[in-house]
Amino acid sequence: MNRFARFAVAVLLLLVASAPVRSSAGASKVVEAACSMPHEYLVRVWRGTHPSRSAELLVIPKEPNFLGSSYPHSGPWDYLQRVPFLWYGPGYIPPVGAIERPVTVADISPTQGELLGFDFDAPDGSPLKEALVPAAERPDPPKLIVEVVWDAGGRAVTDEWWDKMQVLRSLIEEGAWYENATVGSSPSITPATHATMGTGAFPRRTGQVDSEFRLGPRLERAGQLGPALLNLPTFADLYDRAMGNEPIVGMIATVTWHLNMMSHGRLWGGGDKDIAIMRTTEEDEGAEGVRWNLQAKNSPFYSLPDYVNDFPQLDSYFDVADLADGTQDGLWRGHDIAELRGGFDTPARIPYQTRLIEEVISREGFGDDDVPDLFFTNYKLIDEVGHHFSLNGIEMGDTMAEQDAALGRLVDFLDEEVGEGSYVLIVTADHGHQYDPEVSGAFQITPGQLAEDLTAEFDDDDDDVPAIQLVRTSQVYIDVEELGSNGFTVEDVAEYVVDYTKADAAPTGVRVPESEADDAVFAAAIPKAAIDDLPCLEARE
Repeated sequence: MNRFARFAVAVLLLLVASAPVRSSAGASKVVEAACSMPHEYLVRVWRGTHPSRSAELLVIPKEPNFLGSSYPHSGPWDYLQRVPFLWYGPGYIPPVGAIERPVTVADISPTQGELLGFDFDAPDGSPLKEALVPAAERPDPPKLIVEVVWDAGGRAVTDEWWDKMQVLRSLIEEGAWYENATVGSSPSITPATHATMGTGAFPRRTGQVDSEFRLGPRLERAGQLGPALLNLPTFADLYDRAMGNEPIVGMIATVTWHLNMMSHGRLWGGGDKDIAIMRTTEEDEGAEGVRWNLQAKNSPFYSLPDYVNDFPQLDSYFDVADLADGTQDGLWRGHDIAELRGGFDTPARIPYQTRLIEEVISREGFGDDDVPDLFFTNYKLIDEVGHHFSLNGIEMGDTMAEQDAALGRLVDFLDEEVGEGSYVLIVTADHGHQYDPEVSGAFQITPGQLAEDLTAEFDDDDDDVPAIQLVRTSQVYIDVEELGSNGFTVEDVAEYVVDYTKADAAPTGVRVPESEADDAVFAAAIPKAAIDDLPCLEARE
């Protein structure tokens, strides 16, 4: 089929896609590939697509294949979507154990509202009433709600290391545990999911669709303009303001994107400077530095206590990593501890961060009076370890064991500091992580190779304007005007991606077995402009 004919078919598809009965045009390669995906996967992609900020082309590798230069975690598949979802709090959360009803992290903020008697209208979430003691039987609202996120600690990770999750397992019996909790949207990535946690809305509403996203002709990092790029107010924004800013609201995390689950701080009209203790470099809101801090661009909206770096330093916890293998040799599983971000990318960081959490809750007076407070924390080590070693590495086992131990320590601390029966604890994750390809059988597609091949196929060497702007783990950003001047459409690129094979994707010098050379590596490639009109997406919720 020539280029004009392919374009004509694409236009025809857009005209007939909303018809109640699929026409013969629905059998086109791009639409057929999209509609062959499990419906829930497609819905997750749709929820994660913003009309202006998402890329022009959405790409979904064939499970378990993945697109990424290390071990990424962006996709609609269950192993990246399923997350732990524990609600614990004697007097507020009944000991019901496992609940089978499917839920998403969009249900967190409206459930917080239900606990505090505050009417929060979450666009995509609803209160988890079966996880709560009936309102008439509950005492006064909890003095403190603590939300703990194990960054990348999805169910694929916890299930792999379930024998190390002794504290978590014991709390499941004493609280409410949602067996079928998911992120609910794809890409399953930190800025997007934290925004959903905070607002009760998916990225199609919040605008937080990825680590990078489109703002007009530019691509921006998710927190490049501080909290301004989060389109909706969070639960904490509205609750704090409604209470005259009397509640104490604070967070200990590491990168700017984690702020999405807490608040806009003073940026949201009538808000105050919530406590934000981060560890982000000034240059990059997604990169961790060497001291607890707050970026200058966020300082107008949040406050940083001046004592946060006054405690025993990270190296005082190095034994946690050093002794993980039973031998004190200055190494963590053979890795030089100092070379792993000065030890911050080892299990030493978990008790180090937990110690700071305890100090801040105590010093700042969280849970000290009858005005309910909100505290958020993100433990990011699972994410870092997964990117380096995959979820199967023994390093992940050490990390999960230490993370579980920290959970037990935190519960003991809250019982003592705030009082048993006076707080509610939420434990969840923002996404899962990637299996080692030797375990899953995945074929790894590198963004650089795909970008190179797309550029060779669709770009024009006569100018310096790239048509293919950026290949991400789940999206391809395209300059549509430049692409058109080269004689192509986004639908052409989509068809090329659907046909992309292992032989095409293999880097130079890497030989693919002849029997696999023609295997397609992508399940679907969907032009953003067409996703709302896919005939198989009529039932979206």
